Amino acid sequence: MRKSRIFIALGLILAILTPGCADGEVEQDGQVKQKENVFIEGQTGGGAETLNWILAADASSFSYAGHTLDSLATYNNEFNIELRCLARDVEVSPDGLVYSVTIRDDLKWSNGLPVTAEDYVYTLKNLMFSDWLPYAYKSNWQEEVNGETVFVAPEVVDDTTFTITRQTVDPEFVYIIYDLIPYPKHIARIYEGGIEAFTQAPEFNNLTYTGNLGPYRFVEWIRNDRYVVERNPEYYLGKDIGAPYFDKYIIKLFGTSATRQAALETGDITYTGIEPEQANKFRSLEHINVYTVPTSGYTLLAYNHRANGWDGLKKTSVRQALSMAIGKQAISQSIFLGFAEPAFSFIPATSPWYTEEGVAKYGVEPLYDKQKAAELLCQEGYGTRDNGTIEVTDDEGMPLKLTLVTTPGSELTEDIAFFVKQELSDIGIEVDIKLVPWPTLLRQYAFNAVPDTDEEPTYNNGPEAVSQESWDLLLMGFGTDPLAPSGSEVFFTTGGGINFFGYSNAEVDELFKRAKSREALDEEVRQQIFAEISQLLSEEQPVDFLVFSRANRGFQKNVKGIEPGISMGYNYYLWYFE
Repeated sequence: MRKSRIFIALGLILAILTPGCADGEVEQDGQVKQKENVFIEGQTGGGAETLNWILAADASSFSYAGHTLDSLATYNNEFNIELRCLARDVEVSPDGLVYSVTIRDDLKWSNGLPVTAEDYVYTLKNLMFSDWLPYAYKSNWQEEVNGETVFVAPEVVDDTTFTITRQTVDPEFVYIIYDLIPYPKHIARIYEGGIEAFTQAPEFNNLTYTGNLGPYRFVEWIRNDRYVVERNPEYYLGKDIGAPYFDKYIIKLFGTSATRQAALETGDITYTGIEPEQANKFRSLEHINVYTVPTSGYTLLAYNHRANGWDGLKKTSVRQALSMAIGKQAISQSIFLGFAEPAFSFIPATSPWYTEEGVAKYGVEPLYDKQKAAELLCQEGYGTRDNGTIEVTDDEGMPLKLTLVTTPGSELTEDIAFFVKQELSDIGIEVDIKLVPWPTLLRQYAFNAVPDTDEEPTYNNGPEAVSQESWDLLLMGFGTDPLAPSGSEVFFTTGGGINFFGYSNAEVDELFKRAKSREALDEEVRQQIFAEISQLLSEEQPVDFLVFSRANRGFQKNVKGIEPGISMGYNYYLWYFE
């Protein structure tokens, strides 16, 4: 569940505290204090959407469920594979078409039944591949064969082994497999075929089926307040060594980054993300350790290509002009205080597939030029000249007004939003900022459906679909799997499951297909394909890639076992208090 997932801007960490004392805490002198052997993570934002993970696309939902369910494998800070539910690494046939997956034989559901290969195959065939469940990542399991989109073919071999057969070669498909987690067939088949029943299934919403598959067991989830899990003594990786070592793990949600960071300083919580302007302060505190680590997360400004956005956004030159007016160095240095670097594509510099070859760098000089931006808009009919001065307008000659949507709670996010507002104001564009809660942003601005139909709103219901509320610019964060960047097709291809902004380019679609083809087995070819995708997206500007951030993670000093790095937390079940 570490694949590219949509997440709130700058908030892989963070959500909303309502007053009260969370389970696992005690009152001391009127203050809520951390209880012994309870790990408390502070977040800001909207929290999870659902614990029924197959219905989710946001990072928080996958993170919450992930405390109780391990994927087949993950990787460490050096990008070396770490087996989880796998008994051994996935075996790939010489022709690159058949993947043999062998799971451990000590995995159990909560009722004591063994987790079998049949559970994994059922989850794929009957749930993830179904047409009745809105699984956002279907495209990861599909391939093009003779002009037709088809699913790969899973098949049970024995109780612990199954195969997945493709008809075409995909060099990165093994990383998709590593993310796989199962539903128990004996429970899921009760709800099969009924989206409402499946969505409301108590076993899935309360995670009562997870057995020994995760280091923790579900206790409670109070939306906009807290998520609580407790130590799983039967955890398959920890049973022999007593891990995990915390009795409970609590995610506590705060309304602002300031209150969240204050809670870390006073010892009310164990861990949280530190905003750039607070990094030096927290480094000076004797009881806090701050780790600065690279991330694969980037902040972007999405342009609405759909019918309920400003029509000008459908033009490449207009999007280029807007991106040209927004300075990325200032965001990196003045807002992130150096804990970020300008972004020009979806691939982070930490990825072996990163390249700057031929990439257009909008937002840095010479492509940071407000005068030229205004000229481009005027040339497209969105402006008037008066004695050499350009006044940007809409197509009817009226002052141009755009709506920017993002979420409240993070000073960093809000600072970026108001910076964008000021930058565009400098060329005569008025920006109305709407700060809306994360669930509202997803449901009313990201989800879309074709008007006057009964279809269920999802992130991408095709080119004719529109969101419930109109918008022009949307500030949020995306993420890339550094080892398998082709997974970002869910964002940038025409049929991508999370292409909520409606971008469509046949050449981009074809390049992502080529990245998952036999020719891409040649690493030089694959490198060139990713370079071409980066070039096209940097020129087309379907979104304005703003910055890749470095994260500051703050921990109480008594937390041990931490291995700082890009995959920090891959072994969090081994963390302990000194």
